[in-house]
Amino acid sequence: MDDVICRAQVKGAFQGFHEDALFSLADNSHWLQAEYKYWYHYSYRPAVEIFRDGGRVCLRLAGRLESVAVRKCSGVVESQIADAFEGWQGESEYELTNGQVWKQRGYRYEYKYQYRPSVIIYDASSGTVMDVDGCRAVVERVR
Repeated sequence: MDDVICRAQVKGAFQGFHEDALFSLADNSHWLQAEYKYWYHYSYRPAVEIFRDGGRVCLRLAGRLESVAVRKCSGVVESQIADAFEGWQGESEYELTNGQVWKQRGYRYEYKYQYRPSVIIYDASSGTVMDVDGCRAVVERVR
């Protein structure tokens, strides 16, 4: 039997497991995927369990068998882009409503338009990641 650490609900959409996935829970905790595993499954605000499996801490959707190793993540920034978001173009720079400014590091192109979308910024294995509704890039803070 698994040793359940907590049961909670995902804030917003769950889109499965993928590299550097961050799971934001309604209890205001954040869990970062800690191993490479890909599993696509869309669900809106599903219930999840964080549990111990031997020496690993894992996450799974309640009632499902698929799980992935995770680690608790701190220092997560949640805000909104102060104006329009037009995706990533190589040197994109965005000011947030909290006054911070973040700039894309390295080339990556992906177009997606949203006006004042929510963002979440967190440290992952690839660097500091800014996620704008599933549209992600490695970024650095300008101010």
